[in-house]
Amino acid sequence: MIERLKSQLGELWRQPSAVGGLELWFDTVLLVLRIFSLAYWLRYPFERRNETARRNCLVDGYCVVEFIVLVTLLVGPLYPFVSSFLCWYFLFEIYLSLFNIVFLGKFAGINYKPPSIERDILLMFLNVLQVVVAFAVLYRTWLGLPKIEALSAAVNVLGTVGLPPVIGNLALLVDLQILLDVILLVIFLASFAGQVRVFQRDETQ
Repeated sequence: MIERLKSQLGELWRQPSAVGGLELWFDTVLLVLRIFSLAYWLRYPFERRNETARRNCLVDGYCVVEFIVLVTLLVGPLYPFVSSFLCWYFLFEIYLSLFNIVFLGKFAGINYKPPSIERDILLMFLNVLQVVVAFAVLYRTWLGLPKIEALSAAVNVLGTVGLPPVIGNLALLVDLQILLDVILLVIFLASFAGQVRVFQRDETQ
C-alpha cells in the first residue's frame, strides 16, 4: 500500500500539465489520506493483481456493511463514544472516496475508471443514506433525540425543510450536516458530468 502510494504520488507530480497549484496540493493530500482509510487498504490487494471485478464487489460490499453498521448504531443500544467515532470515521471515508473520484478520476493509474454510470449512481444514493443515518446517530448521541426523531431531523436537514432542536454550540453539528449535504450534491453533479464525458470519449475512440 505504501509503495503504491509513493508510485501514485510520483505519477501525480510528473504531470504538471494536468494539475497544478492548489489542485496539485489538494490532490496530494487526498492521496496521503488514503493511508487512514480501511476501504483503500482492503481494495489494495485486488488493485495490485488487477482484479477489477473483485475490487468493485469489495467496494460495493464495504459500502453496504457501513450502512448496516450505521443503522445498527441508530436502532441499537447507545454507546456514545463508539457511535460517535464510527460515524465520524465513516463520514471521513465517504467524502475521501468521493473527492478522490472527482479530483483524481482523470488519472488512470491512480483512480480506476468506473464500470458504469448506473453503478456509481446507486453508490451515490447509498452514500446519501449513509450520511443521513450517520447524522441521525449523532443527533441521538449528542442531542439526546429519540431514534425516530433523530432520523426525521437528519432527513429534514437534508431536504432543508426543518432543523432539530439545538442549544448553544451543538448548533454547529446541524450546520456541519448542511455543509456536507451541499458538498454531497456538488460532488454528485461533478462526478456524474465527468463520468458521462469519460464514457462518451470512449465511444468515439
